[in-house]
Amino acid sequence: MNYDPIKDFVPITRVGSFTLMLVVNPKLPIHSVKELVDYARANPGQLSFASGNTAGIVGGYILSKWGEISMLHVPYKTTGPALEDIIAGRVSMMFADFTSAMPQVEAGTVRPLAMSRIHRSSLYSDLPTLDEAGIKGFDLDAWAGLVAPAGTPPSVVTKLNGALRKIIDSPDVQAKFKNVGFERFSSTPEELGAFMKMELGKWQKMVKDADINPD
Repeated sequence: MNYDPIKDFVPITRVGSFTLMLVVNPKLPIHSVKELVDYARANPGQLSFASGNTAGIVGGYILSKWGEISMLHVPYKTTGPALEDIIAGRVSMMFADFTSAMPQVEAGTVRPLAMSRIHRSSLYSDLPTLDEAGIKGFDLDAWAGLVAPAGTPPSVVTKLNGALRKIIDSPDVQAKFKNVGFERFSSTPEELGAFMKMELGKWQKMVKDADINPD
């Protein structure tokens, strides 16, 4: 990147997270993360995972690494075509955003196994997290926040933070976010700044631990 995500911006507020869920083709004899790992170990090279974005790529490789299983990665430009191939049985599974995956879950065309975040999602509280399912410490969060250019006066940041938090935390906006599978989390500028640094370190470690190299 030709910019520094910490030095070149000043944080304003966190907005929320795009919840990701691990889904599989329902014809597979897999109903839990444990069954997924057991099946993959018993049938090496038979499972594959699709990705429609960066989070999907990292999630799939981390699951493979931490579960000590081998899966073929099948990349797609977007989530939609990837889900279509999972439904058709051409690919086994993927980490999909809640908005795209939930209609297919409700229709029974894909089977949900777990959420990627360390805490359960309020959007689907019955579905366990990967951490709860046995992949300890698994925490993959696709989040959004608002920042301004570095050097923005503190008084402007404070004013923006106050105005934006009222919008983000309003019941009306919260309901609209929920309809598109987005969980809102507003914050102070300091909280977002600390969160950004923590997330950068966490993602760097995940990429390194999963042996992912740019190509």
